Amino acid sequence: MWITLYDVSRDGIGIIPWFLAAFWVAGIIGGALFVLISPTGRFFLSLWLTFWLVAGGFGLGYGVFHNYAANVHALKAGSCEIAEGPIENFHPQNIMRKGDSEHFVVGGHEFSYDYDNLGGGGLRSSKSFRVPLKEGLYVRVWHRHGIICRLDASPSMSSSLPR
Repeated sequence: MWITLYDVSRDGIGIIPWFLAAFWVAGIIGGALFVLISPTGRFFLSLWLTFWLVAGGFGLGYGVFHNYAANVHALKAGSCEIAEGPIENFHPQNIMRKGDSEHFVVGGHEFSYDYDNLGGGGLRSSKSFRVPLKEGLYVRVWHRHGIICRLDASPSMSSSLPR
């Protein structure tokens, strides 16, 4: 029996990218209004607004939302690669340690992700999974360029593996 722990098309990308996008749009509106009402700072504000549009459009638009949409499309189109087997070399993320990430190996493919990486558009944390990830857990991973798009676990198959 398989249990879907994560599915990018079901679980989405979370609220943080949407909050950042709203902040970006508010900056555009606020900057444009200030350019219109402030004759003295028009040049500086126009430069700032141009930078704000380009940086946010590239960072949020391509870096977060485009990658998320590409992962959803790849999963639904069936173009993700699939790795299956028991989890090996599992290392849970310690959020108190700067730069630490959660990582494991399945079927010779190494997967690494962390909570504060919004750019991949895939799995960022396993803390809320019904079945906790652990060494030896039998899983099936749909991935695109190393980003996990779907993760299924089979606890019954894990218990039948030789120890």
